[in-house]
Amino acid sequence: MMRPSVLLLPLVLATFLASANAQNYTASPPPPSPPPPPPPASTWTPANVSDPAIQQVAQFAVRIYALSTRELKMSLQSVVSAETQPYDGGYNYRLVVTVTGGKKVQYNAFVWGILGTMSWKLLYFTPTY
Repeated sequence: MMRPSVLLLPLVLATFLASANAQNYTASPPPPSPPPPPPPASTWTPANVSDPAIQQVAQFAVRIYALSTRELKMSLQSVVSAETQPYDGGYNYRLVVTVTGGKKVQYNAFVWGILGTMSWKLLYFTPTY
């Protein structure tokens, strides 16, 4: 008959070796996750034509165009439609405006700007046909 200590010795030795390996084993950190995908291109959002900010952008577009073409009697009559799009720290504004005192009555305007600053650009102002 075998002694219990002889049977116990291999079990103790296996447990000791397993715990020693577990202490020396260090799991490598998981690989870094990939960067998030870029945001989708911003889409145009309809804007309220009676919004004071939209009215201000339309006034800017008409005044800059009038000054650059020397049509000094041109003034904003109404904003027919307006859309906005976030872009480059500000917003693009796509407007259709009706004017008085100009060669044509209705114009498409495209403006980029940052509300509350002096950073504004009239990118185009063309008559609708």
